[in-house]
Amino acid sequence: MATWILCANLWGARLFWYGSVQGEPERVRFARELPRPTTRTEFEDFRDDDDLADLASPREWPEVEIKAASEYVSRLAVQLETECESGTFSSLIICAEQHLLTIFLNHLGECTRKRLTGTVPLDLYEANESDLLPYVREIVGQAA
Repeated sequence: MATWILCANLWGARLFWYGSVQGEPERVRFARELPRPTTRTEFEDFRDDDDLADLASPREWPEVEIKAASEYVSRLAVQLETECESGTFSSLIICAEQHLLTIFLNHLGECTRKRLTGTVPLDLYEANESDLLPYVREIVGQAA
């Protein structure tokens, strides 16, 4: 079985896996995109740059961001728990900014929590396979 690497930010998540196939050396491979579903909030969704350009002084709504992040992470956690219970992955590494990582850790199910090998408190959503490899090797090496 493989180690899954979930790289998430507020706008989506990308899933990678680490392992070897048919005697090849272990490496990181992209698996799939997990887009953020539309989250309805009192503002419909986060304002984009065009909307903010129309405001005299842009305001931030941290409570809206936290609400949307919690809803999104909750959905991801359910997906991960389902995959974990079916034995799809043997270990999990989550990469996300610290505030999102904290929300993640509060939403993980029992099975997923047991298979959580490590975390990387960085937004690596746009990272590619070779960018992730040093983080993964360090965490997998520490777990061994």
